[in-house]
Amino acid sequence: MNKVVISIFTLAIIALGGLTAYTFSPLSKKNIVPQVNPTSLTPMQGSAQVGSSTPVTLNVYHNRDMAENYYTVSVPQSWQLQPNQPAGNYDFSYADGASTVELMDVPDNSTLELYILSQDEPKLKQTTQGYQRINYQKMTVNGSEAYQLTYTSTQNGTSYKTVRTYVAGQDHAGRITLSAKLSAFGQYANTFDVVIQSFKWENGK
Repeated sequence: MNKVVISIFTLAIIALGGLTAYTFSPLSKKNIVPQVNPTSLTPMQGSAQVGSSTPVTLNVYHNRDMAENYYTVSVPQSWQLQPNQPAGNYDFSYADGASTVELMDVPDNSTLELYILSQDEPKLKQTTQGYQRINYQKMTVNGSEAYQLTYTSTQNGTSYKTVRTYVAGQDHAGRITLSAKLSAFGQYANTFDVVIQSFKWENGK
């Protein structure tokens, strides 16, 4: 075997080793973009009592986009799911507002509450017209630690009220943002409670 062949063979081994090391390194995992699992977009049917009204038909979504962050959430069947959302997220619209259910990455050197108060709420103050905090509280959602931020804002001269709930998880946190026109919010309050309490981590099963 001549020197040229030996050199080529050696370089090939080095390149293969480097590729293998990168593939299994944390850096490579960070560059992987999660894909939407079609199962996540196919709801099952359910129902729930909303206040004292008759039971409401629900679409029950089981999100299967990120293995360590499987979750389920239920919303009224009349809410319209918006297309082309990132993996792990749902955007819904309805007559008097819109809602988002999404996964939120919390840095390892922070806690969920610290991240909310030092990062997420300050960002809302900067990007949301007329932002005014109404309430902030700690709570639980299906046994998981959670925090809830309630605020008002304005869009195109119309006042809105929003309830944003953060649910702690093993990897990411869940963030449920439910918004409606201030004049109609009372009609949605019980429905919003049902949606929030329907959120449940499924532990990758």
